[in-house]
Amino acid sequence: MDLHLKPSSRSSFDWKKLVYNLAFFLNGLLIFLLIFESRLTVPYWMQAIGRMHPLVLHFPLVVLLLYAFWIIIIEKPESARWNAELAETLLLIGTFTAVIAAFSGFILSKEDGYESDTLFWHKWLGVAISVVSIVWYSFVKNLDPWKIPAKAIAISFIILLSTGGHLGGNLTHGEDFLVSPLQTEPADENTVAFEDAAVYADLVQPVLQQKCYACHNAEKSKGDLQMQTKELLVKGGKSGMLWDTTKADLGLMLSRVHLPLDDKKHMPPRGKVQLTDEEIILLAEWVKSGSDFEQKVNTLSPASPIYSYAQNMLGGKRNEEIYEFTAADPEKVKELNTTYRLIKPISAESPALFANFYNKAAFKSSDISDLLPLKEQLVSMDLSKMPVKDEDLKTIAQFPELRKLLLNFTDIQGNTLGELKKLTKLHELSLSGTGVKLAQVKELDKIPSLKKVYVWSTGLSTEELAELRKVKKISYETGFRSDTVILALTPPLIENEEQILKGNTPITMKHQIPGTTIRYTLDGTMPDSTSSPVYNKPLTITKNTKITAKAFKNGWYGSKPVDKFFFKSAFRIDSVHLLTQPDPKYKGKGNVTLSDGVKSAREQGSGNWLGYRDSDFQSYFFFNKPVNASSITVSMLRNVGGFIFPPTRIEVWGGANEKSVKLLKVITPTMPDKETKNVDDLVFEADFQKQDISCIKIIAKPLGKLPAWHPGKGEKAWVFVDEVIVN
Repeated sequence: MDLHLKPSSRSSFDWKKLVYNLAFFLNGLLIFLLIFESRLTVPYWMQAIGRMHPLVLHFPLVVLLLYAFWIIIIEKPESARWNAELAETLLLIGTFTAVIAAFSGFILSKEDGYESDTLFWHKWLGVAISVVSIVWYSFVKNLDPWKIPAKAIAISFIILLSTGGHLGGNLTHGEDFLVSPLQTEPADENTVAFEDAAVYADLVQPVLQQKCYACHNAEKSKGDLQMQTKELLVKGGKSGMLWDTTKADLGLMLSRVHLPLDDKKHMPPRGKVQLTDEEIILLAEWVKSGSDFEQKVNTLSPASPIYSYAQNMLGGKRNEEIYEFTAADPEKVKELNTTYRLIKPISAESPALFANFYNKAAFKSSDISDLLPLKEQLVSMDLSKMPVKDEDLKTIAQFPELRKLLLNFTDIQGNTLGELKKLTKLHELSLSGTGVKLAQVKELDKIPSLKKVYVWSTGLSTEELAELRKVKKISYETGFRSDTVILALTPPLIENEEQILKGNTPITMKHQIPGTTIRYTLDGTMPDSTSSPVYNKPLTITKNTKITAKAFKNGWYGSKPVDKFFFKSAFRIDSVHLLTQPDPKYKGKGNVTLSDGVKSAREQGSGNWLGYRDSDFQSYFFFNKPVNASSITVSMLRNVGGFIFPPTRIEVWGGANEKSVKLLKVITPTMPDKETKNVDDLVFEADFQKQDISCIKIIAKPLGKLPAWHPGKGEKAWVFVDEVIVN
């Protein structure tokens, strides 16, 4: 018997035909979408397809270029370098991936931040590349690669690909991205002398140009923000102005720089070249000093971090000190670095360290003592604008290697300046904007190493400053004062750090310049120099109150206002039970956050906020014994740029226990608009008829969709809560 079987006849699967038909269909769809683009709204779920564009575009670019160059080098039909089957497959793969890249790019173009002529031409060229590719493949069998028509098409196609790629590079990395390395001067050649350098033009702008312009320029304005001119910088973008010196985090630009690298709002975005610590200090100091676009470097105090940065970048007359001590443990330095305390070597390969402090609201005295493990390496410490007290100088005196100490606009009064005699290597001290007295400053004569002291804007009189300038041993920098020049006072200081007051805790204010009058209001209006109450003794409040104060003095302009909201707390909450859990990113201290008597700073990353987004905030509050209450206050945060909005509805319930609570009050907060202040504390008070309560329940509902004017339109808003107070 013959066991050999005849194979069955099967039709072979033509995958090339399937891929070609799919590419043909997608090209037709792409042309249709392009024609009716003005009527197209991209669904939210398709944005992920658009953002795949940077991932997929390089494959067709390489494959199509490879095919085109292959066509150009083929000289004759019998060439051993030509494989018609492989070449056809290569072109088909390039054709199919080209339409995928063009389609994803079209979807990406519908997002904000790409409105420009460059985008228009890049989009149309991308579609043209896709269409030409499939036309080329359709007629490839009629175009012999060794003949002139095929080579002319290949050369034209290379030009088309190069032009489209160049425009795409401009959109992603900035104009002239490809040729910019050829135009850049060598890094070690300074284009401006140190003596002629301007702070913005020669220090700040180059940093912005290198790290920010790629996403914020005329061709690609992410968040409607462009940064290439002074006017555009000041204007800001969709999220508001870039800086605000009244905020602890100095506003939007610096707050986003300090966000964790994984945070989608961190700038520059992950994958881009990040700002160095020195560049962050430069931007922060420039903003803190008033963001002057015209200031020259040579007008700065040598104690200024900007001056030091300019020396490092531009050169200048300086002699690097040789230090005899060994370098600190890098792991210890890394451990002691925080978001608002920066420790870095003063220069490359140097064992000497400097420490800079940020965020006045988060500062505490232990932030200084925590650095004692580095006391043998710290040679410079900048505590400017921190709430440093006289007693903190005793801790600072324990850093024997300190050469430079900046205490500008701190709470120093001078009572313990003598402690600094222990710093036998200190040669530069800045006390500008403090409340030091002449007798206390004279104590500094006992520090042999001290060469220069800055005492601008202190309470010292013109005569006292003149007396200091006569001192030979120490150079006292007193600033310029003239009978014909009127200066503005610094704002008064509201001394109470705790904003939640119990009992009859007084509120105290002061000003560093003697003879200054402090006037205040308690009703939210702005104090004036004639009719507003004069502060002459500590204030007590009986209810939640916002205090606004200004300083006035003959011969001076009135100060800017300073304000602070104080909560009056009559009853202590004994326990809290969270019915819904906060988002893991913003879990504060758990339920304790709502009743610990600590008002959080306005930074959303302060660690003292409970954040809710995907669920309502719901919590019970219990008293061991009933309290006779008539008011409940809920403290919240608004950060429009950070997607933190007021809740749409707040419900306050109360009763003897969980099962008997009844609705006491419903609050419907007003939603922010485009003009609303970006970051602010929110206080919602629910007043009701006085009654005995043992249990309170509060519900706050987050906004389900951010408004159309917001950069995150359609996304959910956050609700941030930090304290509940019962009166």
